[in-house]
Amino acid sequence: MLLSTLLLGLAVLAVWIPAMRTPWGRVAAWPLLLAGALLSAAVQHQVDGRALVAVAVLLALAVVSVRAGQGGLRGAAKLGVVLLCFALGISKLPGFVPFVFVGDTVVSAGAPPMRLALRFDAGIAGLVLLAFYGRRIATWAEVKRIAPPVLLIMAATTAVVMGLGLAMGHVALDPKWPWFTAGHLLKILLATCVLEEMFFRGVIQHSLANWSPVRERPALKWLSLIVASLLFGAAHAGGGAALVGLATIAGLGYGAAWQATQRIEAAIAVHFAVNAVHFVGFSYPYLLPR
Repeated sequence: MLLSTLLLGLAVLAVWIPAMRTPWGRVAAWPLLLAGALLSAAVQHQVDGRALVAVAVLLALAVVSVRAGQGGLRGAAKLGVVLLCFALGISKLPGFVPFVFVGDTVVSAGAPPMRLALRFDAGIAGLVLLAFYGRRIATWAEVKRIAPPVLLIMAATTAVVMGLGLAMGHVALDPKWPWFTAGHLLKILLATCVLEEMFFRGVIQHSLANWSPVRERPALKWLSLIVASLLFGAAHAGGGAALVGLATIAGLGYGAAWQATQRIEAAIAVHFAVNAVHFVGFSYPYLLPR
């Protein structure tokens, strides 16, 4: 399962690699790596035929959503992609087996035991959304342009979210670096952050911001940011009211990074910073009530 997970992670990174010129035209690297990941996963019984059909349908809809000549068809196909990715992201489609790399373990004193797993379905959902709809950085000049505001938003969001978590007793200071830290942080970056930022910022916030009733009214400039952040918070309802509140505030930071730069990497970077600081420096995932 390690090989398939590695190939899927490389496929996500390969989205930023320009397509290669071949005698048959330009070929992107990420679909080849995704095919290798799926083949490896099938051999290792990490996915079955149902999962492969779901991925094939997802990719077909994604291609139609960007290449169809009729606007209505493109819109319907994109809606299908978003709905399928949502189902994959919350593991509601059959045929996928998660790879548990850390069993039930107490990461921090006073915190509940947790299981750390790599979910192939969520990784594929994030990859497809990123590859087809992600507004990505194209040049180093863009990196230099957006770095100052992103670093400022990153520092402010991390400080506010973790500070509130401390004040609420949701977490406590707990510096640590367990043996699985590097793998877990990579999973957070390439799976969790990519999927959630593409869904909430790259799709929902972007679509609302460009919806004509919002776009044409300056007074509604912040509506897309607020709605996407509230939905992001609601998605964490399983963790209780405190997590919903903290996630909503964090979502405002992630959305602000996207709104200030119009690049998905900005939101991903801020999201990853908050999650990484949380894991390495504070109780994880949260403190149980005393």
